[in-house]
Amino acid sequence: MDKRISLLAATGLATLSLGVAAPALAAEPAFPLEGPSAQVLQPYPDTGAPKERSLRYTLDYVGPGNSFPGEFTVTVDLTKVAGVASVRLDPAKPRPNCTASATAIVCKQQGLSAGNPADNRFDLLVAAAQGSKNGASGEIAITGKVTGASVTPVTTKLTVGGPDLHLGELKPKAEVTAGEQQDLPLAFANRGTLPAKSVALELDTSAGLEPVETYDNCRRQDHGGMGATTVCLVEGEFLPGESYQLAPDSPLHLKTTERAYRDQLRYGVVPDPAPSKDAPDDKPATGKKLKLVKAPAAVPVTDSNPDPRDARHAENTDLNPGDNQRSFEFTANGARADFEAVTASPSGKVGDTVVAELGFRNKGPAVISHLRSGQSVARTDIVMPAGVQVTDVPRNCRAVNADGSDRAEQLGAPRYFCDGGLFADVPGTYASRFAMKIDKAVADAKGSVTVGEPVAGGTKPLAFDPVAGNAQAAFVVEVKGGTSPSPSTSASASPSPSGSASASASATPSASSSTTAVGGTGGNLASTGSSVGPVALGALAAVAVGGALYVGVRRRSGGHA
Repeated sequence: MDKRISLLAATGLATLSLGVAAPALAAEPAFPLEGPSAQVLQPYPDTGAPKERSLRYTLDYVGPGNSFPGEFTVTVDLTKVAGVASVRLDPAKPRPNCTASATAIVCKQQGLSAGNPADNRFDLLVAAAQGSKNGASGEIAITGKVTGASVTPVTTKLTVGGPDLHLGELKPKAEVTAGEQQDLPLAFANRGTLPAKSVALELDTSAGLEPVETYDNCRRQDHGGMGATTVCLVEGEFLPGESYQLAPDSPLHLKTTERAYRDQLRYGVVPDPAPSKDAPDDKPATGKKLKLVKAPAAVPVTDSNPDPRDARHAENTDLNPGDNQRSFEFTANGARADFEAVTASPSGKVGDTVVAELGFRNKGPAVISHLRSGQSVARTDIVMPAGVQVTDVPRNCRAVNADGSDRAEQLGAPRYFCDGGLFADVPGTYASRFAMKIDKAVADAKGSVTVGEPVAGGTKPLAFDPVAGNAQAAFVVEVKGGTSPSPSTSASASPSPSGSASASASATPSASSSTTAVGGTGGNLASTGSSVGPVALGALAAVAVGGALYVGVRRRSGGHA
C-alpha cells in the first residue's frame, strides 16, 4: 500500500484546498501541491507600504518508497493577478534555483523525498497592487512537472479587501456548579471592506462544558473525553459596518456537567469558511437552524480575553484574524473525582524478571485537567517490596530513597515517584510499567501504591477526592516456591508526606534503564477509553474545525441571516 507523508500548509486549516493522491492503479504517481484556496488582502493604503500576507505551498510526497528522482519544476502563474496583487518569494525563507518575472515564478528542485519536508515547500508574500480597487480579485495557479509522474495543481484566489469580523466579548460567571446553565449571546461586527457570504460560529468546550441546544446547521466533533468542538454555519450577507447577533428563536446556552473541574470555553467566528470534500452528508435531525440577525447596537470593540492562538482558522478569509476568537475559564465549585490506587500481583521464581503496571484510575465524576497550570494532576508513590530489584523504569517516574529524598541511581531503588500527567479522564486508568527482578523470597514482603497530591517526600490526600480509603493499595510480588503474602488494602510500607517507608532495596544493578511504557499522561501507560490523548485544547480545535465539520454543517444549512 502506498505511503503518504502529508506536509500541511501552514496558512490555515479552515481554508486548505488539498490535492488528491493518484488512484492505486495509476501507471505513474501523482504528487499533489497543497496550499490555501483563497486569501484576502488589505487594500492598498493611501500612505506607506501595503501589508503583505504569507502563503505556503507544499509538494506532497506520495510513495511507494521514500523518494522520487528527477527534476521537479514548479511554476506560479501570475498573469491573472496583474493589477490586482503583487506576488514575490519570501526573502526570509529563500529557495535555490528560483527565477521571477512579471508573469511567473519558476522554481526547480532535484528529487522529492519524505524525509526533507522543508525542501518540499516554498513561501510567497502577497499584497494588494498599487491602484487596485476594493473587491478586485484574481487567481494564481501553481503547477508542476516531472518526468515519470504528474503533479496535481492548486489555485489560490486573491481578493483585495474582505470581511474583518470582530467577535464580541462574553462575560459569563467564572464560578459554576454542576447542572448550571448560562446564556451565550454571541455577537460580532464586520469592520472590513466587503461582506461575508457565510460565517462559521465555533464553540470549543473542555470536558465539563457542553452546549445545550442542537441545530441542523451545527456539527459537533468529540475529542475523546477532553471536550468537543461545535461549528455552526450560517449563510447570508454580513455587511461591512453592521453588527450581528443570535436570533431570539435560536439561542445558545452553555451547561456545566458533573465532569467539570477547571474548564475553558473558546468561541470564535470565521468568515466564508471553505468546506472539506470528504465529510458525510448528515440528515436534518431537529428541524431547527441557528440564525443570525442584525444587532440593534454596534458590538463594542474590546481587547480583553482575546485568544489569537488559532487565528489561522480565519487567516485566509479575514483581514484581521487576531480578533476572531476569545476564551473564558471556569472553575467548578464542589468538583469531586475519586482517584483509586491501581496495583498488581506479578509472580515468578527467584531469578525471574516480572512486570507490574502500577498507578491510579479516575472513577470520577469530574475530569481533572491541569492543562492551564501545567502541573501534574497527581503523583503515584510506589514502594517496592523487599526481595525485588527494579531493572526498568518508566520515563514518567523517578527513583527516590526510602525516606523520599532524591537519589541519582534510577535502578534498584526502594521507592519511585511517578508523574500522573496533566489530564485524567473518566473512566481512565493511568499506570506505569515497571520491570523487576526477583532476587529472593522474603516473608511478608509488601510494598504499596499511593496516589495523592505531590509534596516534599511523598504525597498528601487530593483535595477533590471524596474517597480516601482507596487511595492506597498493597503491592506484592508472589515468589513461586518461596513465601509471600496476599495483597490487602493496607501495606506494611506506607508512604507519607514525612517520607517514612519500611521497604529496602538490595544492590543496584549495573544495567542501564530504558523506557518500556509510553502513554498519554507524561509517560504513563494510559488506558482511558478515549482515542485522543491529553494535548492542548488549541491543537484539538485546529484539527476539528479545519475539515469535516465545515462541510457537514454546510450541507445541512440553508438558512440566511
